[in-house]
Formats: sequence, C-alpha cells, structure tokens
Amino acid sequence: MNSFKSFFKQRGLYLICLALLLVATITGVLAIRSVVNNVADLTQSRKNALEEDASWNQPDTIVTNPAEDVPVQTPVPTPQVSAQPSESPASSSAQQPSGAASAGGDASGASSVSSAVLPASPADTEPVQAFSGSELVYNETLGDWRTHNGADYAAQVGDKVHAVTAGTVTSVTEDALWGTVAEVKTLDGGTWRYCGLDKAQVKTGDELHQGDVLGTVGTIPSEREADPHLHLEYLDENGAYQDPEANK
Repeated sequence: MNSFKSFFKQRGLYLICLALLLVATITGVLAIRSVVNNVADLTQSRKNALEEDASWNQPDTIVTNPAEDVPVQTPVPTPQVSAQPSESPASSSAQQPSGAASAGGDASGASSVSSAVLPASPADTEPVQAFSGSELVYNETLGDWRTHNGADYAAQVGDKVHAVTAGTVTSVTEDALWGTVAEVKTLDGGTWRYCGLDKAQVKTGDELHQGDVLGTVGTIPSEREADPHLHLEYLDENGAYQDPEANK
C-alpha cells in the first residue's frame, strides 16, 4: 500500500497528463468523424436535391446549325440546251410517242409550249425560291441551314406539271424528303428532277416532248412549311447540281 502511494506520488502528474491527452485524442477523433459524416450527408442531400429539382427540366433550344450531311456543289458552267418547239399542232400530234400518250401526255399542250415556259405555272416564269448554289439557306420545315439545290415554282395542288424539255423518263420514285419524284434525262446527258408530284402520269422509259404532262403538283415533305410549289432540279452530265433557270 505504501509502495502504491509512493509510486502515485512520484508518477501521478504524468498519469494525469497522459489520461488528459488520451481523452483529448479520443474527443478529437470523434469530432473529425462527425464532421466527415456531416459533410458526406450534406453532399448527398445536395446531389439528391439537384436530381429532383424541376428547374432543370427546361425545353430544348432550337439549334440552327448548318447541315453537315447535305453536299455543297459549286456550279459549273454548262452549255445551254433548248429543245426546238414543234412546227405546228398537227405535226406535234403526229410525232407524239405512244408511251407518253398512254402515260397522260398532253399533245395539244406540247405544241403550244415554248422553250421559255416553265413547269406547273406557265404564267409564272420566276421561281419563288431560287437555286442557292454553294450558299446555305434556312429551311423552315427542317429547321436547319442547307443548300437549296433546285428552284421552286409557285403552283396550286392539282396543277399540271409540264416537261421543261424533251427527254426520256429514267425513274419515278417515292422519296421521304421530296415526295414523288420523276427524273427525265435529256439528249445532252443532263437530268431534270420534278419533285413533289401528287400523281405521276409517266413511267420509266416514256419518251417526252417539251410541254408534255408528267403529273400534277402535290406536297413536298421537306418544304411543307412553304406555299404549294413544284421543286425542280437539274443535274449536269457529271451529276452536279446546276441552276434550273440557266438550263431550261
């Protein structure tokens, strides 16, 4: 007993300091752990709040960037080719091929249409939207910027579409963007594309005279925001888009 008292008297102060240090250490560890847990809880709460915050559900902004999937062609000068008009109504009727007649061709219309007459609306010789060449223009329907590879001529749904020049019908197809499309290849190797037909009255292999009826005006899915019209394209012998106005 005396030895214990002697030891405590000699070492008591050290033991008390050691105990206080141990208590302080334990308290500090517990405090740090509490802070860490509180920070983790706060971070998780903020994360949950952000995920559930309805203010992030904003409507999409319409972005009108240039379309990258649309080829841009540089116009290449090509010789202008004009089909010769028929000498008389009688001669035109006599020379009318059976293929075009059976497909709904208009022999009397072919004799009265000159080389300057445009399709769909003979009284309107100016396009409502011209060929843009390499320049990007805004498409209201698709909501983007792209080249306008043809010329648009005002018309009413159901109006007859006349051939600009003589040629051979190479295809009549349904296109997701351009509706019913009739392609006519001319003697100079160029190709006319009549887009947005409602009813095609020609078929592949038909021989057409200038002014023959290909069908009637319908709608164009990729340009439905515009007024009714015929979208007309011209590709030269190399397959490059050219201005229809310069080649009609």
